[in-house]
Amino acid sequence: MVAIVSKRRASKPFVLLGSAGLALILVVLCAFSGNAEAASISRSLLGLKQELSKRTTTVSYAYNRMIANIGGASPSGSSNQVPGVPAGTVIAAPSTANPNYFYAWIRDAALTMKVVVSQGTLDRTLIENYIKVEKIHQQNSDGSASLGEPKFNPDGSRFTGPWGRPQNDGPALRASTLIAYAKRIGLSDPLVTNTLYTPSLTGGSLIKTDLEYVSHHWQDSSFDLWEEVNGQHFFNQAVSRRALLDGAKFATSLNDPGAASWYNQQAASIKTSMQSFWNSGSGYVTAYQGVGGRSGLDCAVMLGALRGWDTTTATAVDTTEFGPASDKILATHKKYVDSFRSLYGINKGAAAPAAVATGRYQEDVYDGVGTSRGNPWYICTLSSAEIINTAVSVFNSRGSITITSISLPFFQQFASGLSTGTFAAGSSQFNNIITGMKTMSKGFVDIVQSHSWTNGSLNEEFNRDTGFNQGARDLTWSYAAFVSNDGAANGQFLKV
Repeated sequence: MVAIVSKRRASKPFVLLGSAGLALILVVLCAFSGNAEAASISRSLLGLKQELSKRTTTVSYAYNRMIANIGGASPSGSSNQVPGVPAGTVIAAPSTANPNYFYAWIRDAALTMKVVVSQGTLDRTLIENYIKVEKIHQQNSDGSASLGEPKFNPDGSRFTGPWGRPQNDGPALRASTLIAYAKRIGLSDPLVTNTLYTPSLTGGSLIKTDLEYVSHHWQDSSFDLWEEVNGQHFFNQAVSRRALLDGAKFATSLNDPGAASWYNQQAASIKTSMQSFWNSGSGYVTAYQGVGGRSGLDCAVMLGALRGWDTTTATAVDTTEFGPASDKILATHKKYVDSFRSLYGINKGAAAPAAVATGRYQEDVYDGVGTSRGNPWYICTLSSAEIINTAVSVFNSRGSITITSISLPFFQQFASGLSTGTFAAGSSQFNNIITGMKTMSKGFVDIVQSHSWTNGSLNEEFNRDTGFNQGARDLTWSYAAFVSNDGAANGQFLKV
C-alpha cells in the first residue's frame, strides 16, 4: 500500500458531465489508491503536484521510535507503539495489516538490541527484559526448526504457520548481541555466569546454546535474511563467523577452553567457505549459492559485511576478509549501487559518484504488501552509507588507502587519474578519495531524509516512482539502521 503524504495541491478546473463525470471520479479514486502506477498516472491527469519536501530524521528521534516498538519500553518524547506486549519483546513494526509485521523476529530483535547495548548509557532493565523474552523464545523453539525458528507471536509462543524455516542467522546475531552486553556489565556478573553462559552443554544458558547451534549448523542450507530463498548465504555465514569468533574469546574468558577451540575451528572453516562467494568473473561478492534467477547483487552482502566485521581489528583487514574496507566489498558496493541507478524512477539515472536510493536486489518483486515491483528500502540505502562511513574510519585509522585492481573502479568514482597502489594520509589522492566518499555517504542519508514522512518517521520501503513511504510503518530495523550508520559516520561502532 502506498502511503501518500498530504500536500498542497494545484488542481485544474473541470466540469462533471454524464459518463465523463463517472470517469473522472474513477481517476480521482485512482489518484489516491494503493496502486502506485495508477496513482501516479491519475494524479498527473488531475494536475496534482507531488513535490517531496525536506524532512528531518534525527538520531534521537530514530532511536526513540525504535524503542517505542519494544514491549514495556518508555521512549523519550513519544509513547510506546506496542501496548500490551510483554516487556522486552521487540516487535518488527506496529503494522498489523497490509502487511502484518506485529511479530517478534529473532534477527530483527538481535540487531535492534545491539544498538541498545551500544549506547553510552546502558539501559539494563530494557536489555534484561529482552533476555527474559529470548530465553522463552529459545525454549519454545523445541519441536520446530530448533533454533532456526525465525519469528514468534507477541506473547512469546511459536508462530506455527507456513514460513521459511530454518533461518540460521538469528542465533548467531543474538549470541553476538548478548556477548557484547555481558562484556559491558562484567563477566563476573551473576546474570552472565548463571543465565547467559555456563560451560555445560546441558545447562541451557542462552549464549552457550546459541553458539553450539551455530557451530554445528552453519553449513546447513537455510533461508536468507529476506526469508525468500533456501540455500547457502553470504550474510548467514558472515554473522555466524562473527558470532563464533566473539564466542571463542568469550569462552576463553569464562574458562571453557575446549569450546573456544571448537568455535575457532568452525570460524576458520566459515572463512574458507566465504571465499567461494566471490565471483571473479563478475567482480563482486554474490549473496547466495544454489539460488537461480538472480544476479546475486544484493543488499544482504552489504549487511553481512557490516554485521560480520570485527571492529576490534580495524587496521588488520586483508583481502581474505570481507569487512567494509576490503577491496572485494568496495567493488561489490559500486556494482550494487550502480544496479539501481536506472532501475528506480526517483533515481533519474544519476551517474556515479552521486548517491541513489537502493533496494534489496534488482529482481525484487515485493512491494511492501504483495508482489508487483520492488522498491528502495531504508535499511539498504542506509547500509550503502554505512559501508562507506566504516571504510573511511578504517582508512583514517590505518593512515593510508591501498587500491588494488579489484577496488580500483570503486575509488575511481572519487578521483581522476587513480591507479593501483598505496596512498598515505595527507596525500592529494587520499584526501580526494576521503572527501568523495564522505559526500557520497551523506548523499545516501539525504535520500533517506527526503523520502521519510514529514515527522521523520520511516516505513520499510519508499516507492520507486513517487518516492512516498510504502509497506510496514515505523519499521524497527529502519530506525536501528539509521542510528548505526550515524555512529559509523562519527567513528563509533556497535559494541563487540
